[in-house]
Amino acid sequence: MYKQELNTFNMRLHINKPIHIYNCNSLLVALMFRAIFTIANLYLVFCSHQVYAFSWTINETIQAQEIYSDNIRLAPAGKQQGAFVEAINPGIMITGQSPLSTMNLNYRMQNLYNAGGNNSLNIYNQLQSSSRSTFIPNTLFLNSTSSISQQNINNNLIGTSNINGSNNSSNVYTFGIAPIWTPRISNYANGSFQVNANTIATSSNASSFSNSTLAPISNTFNLVETMGLNSGTYFQRVRWNLAFNNNENYVATGQNISYQNSSARIAIPINSYLNVFAQGGYSDTSFQSKLSSTHKGAYYTAGGQWQPSQSFSLTVGAGSNSYVTAFISPMPRLTWTTTVSDNSVGTSFGQAATNGSNFTNNNSTSTSGIGGSGNSGRNWQTALNYKAPWSIWSLTHINTTTTSQQILAQNQLLVNPGTNLGPNQYIINNPILTNNVIVSTAWNLSVTFNPGKSTVSLNAYDQEYSYLNSNGNNQKVIGLTGNWNWPFASKTNLYIRPTWQTISNQGSANSQFYRAILGVTQNIAPSLNGILEFQHMNQSSTSSSFNELNPINGYQENRVTATLSMRF
Repeated sequence: MYKQELNTFNMRLHINKPIHIYNCNSLLVALMFRAIFTIANLYLVFCSHQVYAFSWTINETIQAQEIYSDNIRLAPAGKQQGAFVEAINPGIMITGQSPLSTMNLNYRMQNLYNAGGNNSLNIYNQLQSSSRSTFIPNTLFLNSTSSISQQNINNNLIGTSNINGSNNSSNVYTFGIAPIWTPRISNYANGSFQVNANTIATSSNASSFSNSTLAPISNTFNLVETMGLNSGTYFQRVRWNLAFNNNENYVATGQNISYQNSSARIAIPINSYLNVFAQGGYSDTSFQSKLSSTHKGAYYTAGGQWQPSQSFSLTVGAGSNSYVTAFISPMPRLTWTTTVSDNSVGTSFGQAATNGSNFTNNNSTSTSGIGGSGNSGRNWQTALNYKAPWSIWSLTHINTTTTSQQILAQNQLLVNPGTNLGPNQYIINNPILTNNVIVSTAWNLSVTFNPGKSTVSLNAYDQEYSYLNSNGNNQKVIGLTGNWNWPFASKTNLYIRPTWQTISNQGSANSQFYRAILGVTQNIAPSLNGILEFQHMNQSSTSSSFNELNPINGYQENRVTATLSMRF
């Protein structure tokens, strides 16, 4: 067990207790950028578009919590220590909207006394914000995002909140801007040009153990240029498109990562059911890897698409990058898309999330495998979605190439602090945070039932992570999560949230984690909510030694939390 803090200072109060404020400098930088874009958006709204009405919604919140844990430091058996933790968490939610601009900001300051049993006041900042400004309607836009959160460094030792201290967590700061230009060149072509510039910074070096074979994660600047040009309405018999993507990851320590792909595609309809196409391009990737396979070079594909109805299509392409994509929708409630690809060149670096939630394509022309977008080698992906009268089902299988920084940036989720226990800061099934390029293969099955007043949701996942620069290191994560909400009385709601997960590292060591949460919420007044929650958490390991992949002996924790949340 270890504890890392950045830019931490102590202040003595009359109660003679130390105060720790985490990552003040990084927070000031993030808030400064956020302030600059807030001012810019206000200028766009009030000065450039005064003819349009602009509306604000501001909700101030405060949350008071009393928490008792019988193992406040998540220590192994025999070393448990019980403690009370007090929390006062003020927050603010701001929403602004006009016909040409939108802004959303959700911020919470979490003030914890005696977190981790250290008799100090710990202050954590949590933020999620986004904005979109329109300079020229339907043509020129500017998007921005920013976030501050706390995340697990290594999911083999899971701390479910900041209550247990910062032994296995890191502050994560993200900020990004994206100007977008979508020109229309008469009836000849439609274009889309976008630049994404974003940063991600952490307060600790993950996996920084002396015996580690994994390079620790470092602060990263990511620059992505995406260009696309599609044929306009003038081209009736021939459809074409040009695409270019350049993705550069600049890391503070270690080797930079770059991915570039250029492609061209032309399609000619034979009749209303059949069209033929040809496509080609060049893919160039550069990242440190101990695998012998190459991802660079030119590629080509030629084939056709048969679509006899809106409910079925089959696309077949042959060449250096070949694939088969089938789309079927036998009923309006059911859609199923599957792609099998065999690519000699290319990688899907940075193009999909690892949890499968972004792979929901219903159009066969947009699935992986087209244009060299799939991983090199043989792969297959599928997405099945079914909506029944009382339930919604989703099954996905994806493979992608990504980095820890991209996974963190895609999973910055902030729960409304006025209605829940606070931000969902901890990604349970994240990989070990390293500077490695990670090849991920993931299954995800989710279902939601809503038979009446209650709602039941279940999610099962099976994910494999392969770290390309770590002597073939791999990690397999299998898990199941659930949630049941039952409003059994007026203004009173009961919820149960179980979680189970097992992790296998290189087939040699396993760890298992499960958690059960039982809680009751009560709407005391229109702006006042109360929550009483019990949580049991248990983690065990087959290894008796501690390193970057295995927790020592495991731990068990029981926790009771009483919460009052008020919205002003």
